[in-house]
Amino acid sequence: NTLMRLQCFFVKRKLQVELNAHPVQSGDGHRFTVFAMVPPGLTQPAPALVYYHGGGFAMTYGGLHLKNCERYAIEAQCIVIFVDYRLAPRQPFPDGFNDCHAALQWTLQQAGALGIDAQRVAVGGDSAGGALAAGVAQRARDENLGNLCAQFLIYPVLDNRCDSDSATEFIDVPVWNALSNRAMWRMYLSRYPQAEPPPPYAAPGRGALHDLPLSYIETAEFDPLRDEGLQLATALEQQGIPVVRNATLQTVHGFDAMAKSQLTAQAMDRRIAFLAEAFHGQAAVA
Repeated sequence: NTLMRLQCFFVKRKLQVELNAHPVQSGDGHRFTVFAMVPPGLTQPAPALVYYHGGGFAMTYGGLHLKNCERYAIEAQCIVIFVDYRLAPRQPFPDGFNDCHAALQWTLQQAGALGIDAQRVAVGGDSAGGALAAGVAQRARDENLGNLCAQFLIYPVLDNRCDSDSATEFIDVPVWNALSNRAMWRMYLSRYPQAEPPPPYAAPGRGALHDLPLSYIETAEFDPLRDEGLQLATALEQQGIPVVRNATLQTVHGFDAMAKSQLTAQAMDRRIAFLAEAFHGQAAVA
């Protein structure tokens, strides 16, 4: 994590967006930081994407997360609120999740000062960040926090049971496999050993799926998380919720770390097109 923070220090200096740090207080009194990414020439009030980075709930964000969010901001013409939440194993669920929920609350409360249109706010994240985004969307619905316009889930973590075909078969794939997936859940839910069902919002694939917003769900072919993402897409559709699926092929978890790959370029185009449609009802800015 220290090395990743050092890398991000240099990446932040090269971003082509305005980057402003804001202190936010979680419900338990913890103070953390969010970064507002504002692209040049943005018309305000603008839509916003509240984004939660991946990393197995334990690793901090990397340069890839910042660069991807820079593209989302510029090409989908939105403000990205990037959340630096608490990490396990030192601070397992619900600490980081509470930060993520507080970040959405803060964004909606400060929308006017931030130049954000509160009617066009989405949540999103990759991997563990996808779990946080989906859980926050469910809690926001339950608490009538606001009408989110979308949830944007990239190869999301969703189900602590780890019993799907992909979550049991892919024990030797690169980057993320079935064994690391199970170890992650044990660490993240260490305050709730053997709890069944898990605490609310921790494993959002098992949560209540009614009245959720337009959803983007991206999966990777050789990823333990693949099937739970596909299952979530189907379950949302059964609730009458519009879902945009992007089931990428010949890919592993975190494949977009290969930024120059054609597969990554195609996935990024699909992501940005979804955000542009959700925010503006139109194609992405070229």
